[in-house]
Amino acid sequence: MPLSRLPSPSGARPAARLDLVLVGARGQVGTAFRRRLAEQHAAIARRAGIDLRLLAAFDRRGFAYDLEGLAPTELDAVLQPRREDAIEALFAHLQSPRQAPALVVDCTASDAIAARYPEWLASGLGIATANKRANARELAFYRQIQRAAAASGAPYRFETTVGAAIPILGPLRDLALRGEGVRAIQGVLSGSLSFLLERLHSGQRFSAALAEAQSLGYTEPDAGEDLRADDLVRKLLVLAREAGFALEPHEVSVTPFAECAASHPDQWAAHLDAEDARWAARIAHAKASGTRWTILAEVDAAGARIALRELDATSPFATLPAGQNLVRIETDLQHERPLWLGGPGAGPDITAAGVLSDVIAAGQALVRGAQADNRRRSVAA
Repeated sequence: MPLSRLPSPSGARPAARLDLVLVGARGQVGTAFRRRLAEQHAAIARRAGIDLRLLAAFDRRGFAYDLEGLAPTELDAVLQPRREDAIEALFAHLQSPRQAPALVVDCTASDAIAARYPEWLASGLGIATANKRANARELAFYRQIQRAAAASGAPYRFETTVGAAIPILGPLRDLALRGEGVRAIQGVLSGSLSFLLERLHSGQRFSAALAEAQSLGYTEPDAGEDLRADDLVRKLLVLAREAGFALEPHEVSVTPFAECAASHPDQWAAHLDAEDARWAARIAHAKASGTRWTILAEVDAAGARIALRELDATSPFATLPAGQNLVRIETDLQHERPLWLGGPGAGPDITAAGVLSDVIAAGQALVRGAQADNRRRSVAA
């Protein structure tokens, strides 16, 4: 069912059309994003001046496309079996001269999708993404993406790749623009591991806490990526690079959260009994010594580290509610009283809300650029 074009208030300029291509349409974040898009569509058109049309949506199994726009909450009824030639035809259409600007919304954790970012940005397609993998690959690829976006002027928004909807990356970029160097970053960056630690300290078994985190959508599709701290490494790389630290993935020193996931990468779920016992002993020791466990990600002039730490029970990092993130940023000007940023760091709904904020910001930039191009062509004619 296509979306109808929104009527404009009397005397107001019609909302400018922006075409969206949603990747990962039926995943937890993609589903939450579609629901929020449907709820906020009219308000965004009225207040931000952009008419967000879901032109196409796909995932590993399905594909849907409608020139007039797909109804976000009725996608299941129109999805067809995925065909690679149809997807390639879609992107060929998007990368050719056309009237409405377009934005790719990536709600996946796919390396294959991330690999296409430079091509899409170079062609003028904008990207709003919750996918950490692009900015956490080798440093040369990260820089290639940045160059492609700068050369084409296409917006590239990825605020939710660290801290879900917490505004962390934007403030870091602002610090760099005003010449305020970042000396060190320290933080709890994983909402899933923060959730697990809170549950463990409250007396829950490790395996039960993990099952709850998975059911709430807090973990990666393969929770082993959280337990090995693979996902946390990606977040630290994104954060560090935006702060000016030129790090390669292999340069991050890592202590895994759960030894079973590191020792048995493909069969870690069969070894949760051992993890239950290991964490029960750790929690008992922490209670006896007045400490609490946390997993801290850090970067400074000495390098980048991820490690389990026993901190005083009153530490801000040790007293976080389940699923919360907290980041401490020390700069040239703010080192005696560093910056602190915190809030919910996991969950499909909060991540989808952050993605929609990125879509709105990127969409407004694309629309302004398209309108400027039209004015230049009009003058030239």
